[in-house]
Amino acid sequence: MFYNLLSTTITAGSGTTTSSSSSSLFSTSNPAVLVIGYCVLLFAVMYFFSIRPNKKKEQQLAEQRNAIAVGDSIVTNNGMFGKVVDVTYECFIVEFGMNKGVRVPVLKGEVFAKREPNLSNEAPVVEEAPVKKKGLFSRKKDEE
Repeated sequence: MFYNLLSTTITAGSGTTTSSSSSSLFSTSNPAVLVIGYCVLLFAVMYFFSIRPNKKKEQQLAEQRNAIAVGDSIVTNNGMFGKVVDVTYECFIVEFGMNKGVRVPVLKGEVFAKREPNLSNEAPVVEEAPVKKKGLFSRKKDEE
C-alpha cells in the first residue's frame, strides 16, 4: 500500500497523468487527505487525553472554591493555611496563623482546598484498601 501511494505521488509530480481514482479528492491515495485525516485524529486524541480532563478538574476546583464560606480553614496554592473571615466577589479575606488582627485578601483562584492543618506531631492514619486481583483487560479473575 505504501509503495502504491509513493509511486502515484511520484508519477503525479512528474507531469504524467494517473488513473482516475487518484484524481478523486476523497481517495486514500491522495496524500493531502491523509495528512488532514492524521491531523484531525491527532487533535481528537489530544482533546480526549489532555484538554477534557483538565476542564473537568478546573470545574471541580471552581465548585470547591464556591463552597468555601466564612469560618472555613483553607490552604493556598503556596501551602499557607488560614481561616476565611470574609468573602468578596473576587477574593477571600483570610487570617493566617495566630495573627488575629492581620487580614490578607487572597484571590479565589489561589485557594487550593478547604482543609484543616495537622498541628500534631503524628502522621495521619491512612487505611489502605485491599488490592483486588484483575485479569487481562480489567476482567475480574475468578476467586479460587
